[in-house]
Amino acid sequence: MCTKPSKKRMMSSAFSLVELVIVVTIIGILASIAIPRISRAARGTKGSALQATLSSVRKAVDAYYAEHGKYPGYDPSNGLASDAHFVNQLTQFTDVDGKPSAASSSQYRFGPYLRSPFPTNFFNNLATVKVKAVPGAPDPAKNTFGWVAVLSHGYFGVSATSADLDGAGIKDPKLKDEMVSKGASMAL
Repeated sequence: MCTKPSKKRMMSSAFSLVELVIVVTIIGILASIAIPRISRAARGTKGSALQATLSSVRKAVDAYYAEHGKYPGYDPSNGLASDAHFVNQLTQFTDVDGKPSAASSSQYRFGPYLRSPFPTNFFNNLATVKVKAVPGAPDPAKNTFGWVAVLSHGYFGVSATSADLDGAGIKDPKLKDEMVSKGASMAL
């Protein structure tokens, strides 16, 4: 014997419009609280990652200097600044003069100081380095290099604008100056 459910029982199993509006409102309130906090956390993470990358590369530059008596980025054959040599001298084995090699040997006994590939600048997704002989040399055009190194002083910084750093949650002007150049003029 099959009985038909009563109309009252069928209505009590469904949500009313008022109940649905209340649930949607609560979800909207929770989202409006959570989304800004998540965004701030993501920006803070970018700033922390940038600081860690800069610290690693700067330590590698210092280690290279300690073993070679000069900063990486000079072509050993002619003594001129070379963007490619900066990266290769930090990510490969080097000899006493700084000539890079992919393989270690009794001649190429120094390094590597960083793991290959060279770190990427997350502002423009470039892992290239523009070397400058001195701090006053012209800066590279925006989005042409990921990093900037000043060979005369061993400075290494991110190729980024002040607005880029703001977007990563880095607002302190002193910290911005340190990240961009560690004291040298490299702001774009």
